[in-house]
Amino acid sequence: MTAAAQAHALRAAATFLEDAGAAGLSVTADGDGSLVIRVPAGAGTPAARTAAVTAIAEAIGAPAPHQTVLGDCAWIASAGTLAGHPARVTTHIDGKEQHA
Repeated sequence: MTAAAQAHALRAAATFLEDAGAAGLSVTADGDGSLVIRVPAGAGTPAARTAAVTAIAEAIGAPAPHQTVLGDCAWIASAGTLAGHPARVTTHIDGKEQHA
């Protein structure tokens, strides 16, 4: 992937997030142009973060998020496309939050 293509992916994600009014998220563009949109722990409770992942997934035409559990950690994620770029939206819930 070229730097120009990676920059295009990031600009597309920035425009999407700005239009959606979704602040406080972490967005990266991998070397292959795929995007990762992460809803960080600081974005709210596990339920609020799961709802954010669900809303973003819906907005990018991705299926309903799925949950993957390993030990006492869980990841809520879905994958779709954003402006032609593969995009994954995710959040992480650790054991302390699950039992709080």
